[in-house]
Amino acid sequence: MLISFILPAYKAKFLDQAIESILGQSYGNIELIIVDDDSPQNLEEIVSRYNDPRISYFRNEVNIGGKDLVAQWNKCISYANGEYLVLAADDDIYHKNFTQECVKLIEKYPEVDMLRSRISLINDQGDLIEIDGILAERCSQEEYVYSWVKGVPYVCIGNYMFKTKAIQTEKFDNLPFAFGTDTITTVKLAKNGMANTKDMLFDFRISDIHLSSDPTKYEQKVDAITLLYSMLGKIAYKKPINSIEEFCQSRVQWNTLYQKCVYDYYNVAIKHLPFRKIGKIEDCKLLNRKDKLKMYGRFIFEKIIK
Repeated sequence: MLISFILPAYKAKFLDQAIESILGQSYGNIELIIVDDDSPQNLEEIVSRYNDPRISYFRNEVNIGGKDLVAQWNKCISYANGEYLVLAADDDIYHKNFTQECVKLIEKYPEVDMLRSRISLINDQGDLIEIDGILAERCSQEEYVYSWVKGVPYVCIGNYMFKTKAIQTEKFDNLPFAFGTDTITTVKLAKNGMANTKDMLFDFRISDIHLSSDPTKYEQKVDAITLLYSMLGKIAYKKPINSIEEFCQSRVQWNTLYQKCVYDYYNVAIKHLPFRKIGKIEDCKLLNRKDKLKMYGRFIFEKIIK
């Protein structure tokens, strides 16, 4: 079974580590497709150091990801030749057995369109700063969403393996700067269930140059949260077949999602606003007036005590 690792690349700093972690997989039947997004850094020189026939290198004529990251992702996955694909990043690291363990799950649960590895969060120095929660080896779509609402899994696109035809058909949803794209896309792809590794086989790097860490994108984050929760509220779940699915489905309705939506509006976007931008709270379109007023009060209080 050929597995395609698709690596949209722009930053050089950790690119060699990312490449080596993929080429060093214990499961060898892989291809690595590197798509240089017209980077001003000499990524081709880094790639050329690896004399490995499994590598293919492409360079975009113009920078796509800087204007539309999701468009870049959707272009990149079109290069995949494998039955399954992984959308990698230029600064994350795959453990040696990542692919092997995913293939074992594919063989055990061939009906699912998506597999997920647990992750560990690391900093620029490679130090462990947080660990992921544990999902059932096979869980339903509603159990996945319920676990996400409860904060069990970290969601970052690189630790998922997709059936190539499924993700190429569904494509990645275009939310501003891809904020929330990983969540809504994986939720949709979990409609036939998903399989999960018990071990952490993927290191997700949190750094100052990571887009999700950018404190200046609060307006785009507010818009993305609005889109994400609007889409989550419209998910049509299958009829539950056991008590666990029935319980989880009852906990992923709008009244529960709304509480997490309030949390994300504030903690992901609003609290990072400068005081002069306090009026952006009105852009939290899914909030009722009562919760907006509470948010104003919390925002003012936290700015004053700081």
